[in-house]
Amino acid sequence: MGRLMRRRSTTTTDDAAPAPAPAPEPETAAERRCCRLRDAALSRNVRVRFLFDEIAKLGCDVGSPFGFVRCASVERSGPLGDKMVGGFAVNDGSQKRYAPGVVVVAEHAPDKAVFERTLVHELVHAYDQCRAKVDWKSGAHHACAEIRASSLSGECDLSQEINRGVFGLMAHHGKCVRRRAALSLALAGRAEPEATVDAVFDRCYADTAPFERHPDFAGLRPSESFKVT
Repeated sequence: MGRLMRRRSTTTTDDAAPAPAPAPEPETAAERRCCRLRDAALSRNVRVRFLFDEIAKLGCDVGSPFGFVRCASVERSGPLGDKMVGGFAVNDGSQKRYAPGVVVVAEHAPDKAVFERTLVHELVHAYDQCRAKVDWKSGAHHACAEIRASSLSGECDLSQEINRGVFGLMAHHGKCVRRRAALSLALAGRAEPEATVDAVFDRCYADTAPFERHPDFAGLRPSESFKVT
C-alpha cells in the first residue's frame, strides 16, 4: 500500500520563495481521495447502482447514497479500523431510529479497484439486512452474510486470487469465499470461524440474489451477470 508523501524542497538559498502551505495530513488526504472514489463509484459504477436499485425495490430507503456511504480515517472507523477496509454499520440497539450505513477506511482503500470491491461487499450486506433482517449476533447469520458478500463482490475472482499468490484453478472461487468469510468472522472475534462458515456454506453460496448468478467481474459484461435497468 502506497503512502501519501510530501516531496522535500532542495532549495537552500536565503532568498528562496516562501514554502507552500503544508500538504494535508495523510489522514485528511486519504479521506479526500476516498470521497472522490466514492463519488465516482456512486455516479458511474453499474454494480453499485444496481445494488442500490435492488435495495430500494425491497422497500428500504437509504436516503442519499452519498450520506449512506462515508469515508473515515482509521482512528474514526471504530475498534477494527486498523484491520478492515470497509464495514457495514447496523443499529446496535442504542439508536432510536434504525440507520444502517457503509463506512470505508480511507487509508485502506488506495485505488478505484479496491474501493469498488469493498463497496460492493458492504452493499451486499445492506441488501441482506433489508431482505432478511440479519441477526449479526448469530454466528450462522453472520457467516452467511460474509459468504454472500465475498462471493458476489468480485473479491474472489481468479485475477484477485492470482494477485494474492493463490494459483489453484480447481474450484478456486468457492475456496476463496470460504477462506475470506472465515477471516471476516475471525476479525470480528467469532469462535471457530471455519466451522461456522462450513455449517452454512452450501446454502448461502448458492444464494446469488440479487444477481442472476455468481458474477465474474473480471471476465463478464455486467449484463451477463445481472439485469441493468
